[in-house]
Amino acid sequence: MSYNIDTWNTKTLENLVIPVGALYPKIARTDWHPNKPTIDFETGIVTINGGSEGFRIKGKMEGTDIHVSEIENSGEGSGSFESYVLTEALKQSKGKLIATRVWEGGDTIDKLTVIDGVVTEENVDL
Repeated sequence: MSYNIDTWNTKTLENLVIPVGALYPKIARTDWHPNKPTIDFETGIVTINGGSEGFRIKGKMEGTDIHVSEIENSGEGSGSFESYVLTEALKQSKGKLIATRVWEGGDTIDKLTVIDGVVTEENVDL
């Protein structure tokens, strides 16, 4: 049983670019891979869901990279998905992401910061 994220709140999202292939790593647990990307042909927006109950990433594709306009990871399986897939994908990213996360009913609240592939997590005291 994974330790899950109840609430994800994106605070800053600046020029975040992730190689789409990084979301589908060569790992034994391919059941943690998200669903295949879908595209809205009218807007050109690509959406990738799955991996965890509440994982969603949206953005425009340029080559094999997604230029992220929205990102969230919460709900059932979110802790495992983050461990197996998302953290490593963010290590391959460029740009900036800051999000606050509430874990398991408030047991832990932290701030996730990603700047050009450097991922840090810092507990938040209320």
